[in-house]
Amino acid sequence: MSHPDFDAEAYAREMSRLIRLPIDAAHLPGVVQNLRIAARMAALIDARALPRETEAAPVLIAGRKA
Repeated sequence: MSHPDFDAEAYAREMSRLIRLPIDAAHLPGVVQNLRIAARMAALIDARALPRETEAAPVLIAGRKA
């Protein structure tokens, strides 16, 4: 249900390189799996139309009382 052109492994490798955070080869399959799950969740949310009257949620600032 995610975008058909999304290549989770290529994305993981490129982001790893860009932010200089190496991903151990043993961990790459798990990272890729989590990215695919996140992409499917995002696609579900993106597929829903929001009514115009929908208001944005408040911003959470840790340690600050509402």
